[in-house]
Amino acid sequence: MNYLVGKRLRMARKAKCLTQVQVKSFTNIHNKTLSGYEKGVSEPGLDTLKTLANLYETSIDYLVGNTDDPAPPHLKQQKPSFEEYVLAAPTLGAAASRIAELRSRYNIDKETFIRLSEMAYDQHGLSRTPGPGAASPGKTPRKK
Repeated sequence: MNYLVGKRLRMARKAKCLTQVQVKSFTNIHNKTLSGYEKGVSEPGLDTLKTLANLYETSIDYLVGNTDDPAPPHLKQQKPSFEEYVLAAPTLGAAASRIAELRSRYNIDKETFIRLSEMAYDQHGLSRTPGPGAASPGKTPRKK
């Protein structure tokens, strides 16, 4: 039996925060059968691997150990320019939400997270927006 397949199946399931019982409800693969796959006691067939790869949003190649990249090919092709996506947000809050989405969907690293956050702040930063009672550039405040 191939223990790598079981390990990858378990990791992919946990990455999606799913229990074996939840996987059963989504796929009709009995949780005891899934447990056998994850323990390396038995191996899933191709149709089962397809079903699980789709549910876990990963590739069959990742599950069987042909690659260490868990992203499925269709997501790689659709991967947006992170910078463009974040900078297109209308507000700093929306940019932060987009960065959080990228972090969960594409598992961006800490350096990319920080770089995108700094870019968003530079574009929408609070220091560029006059606060309440602040004078507009080029104008002096009125005396009361």
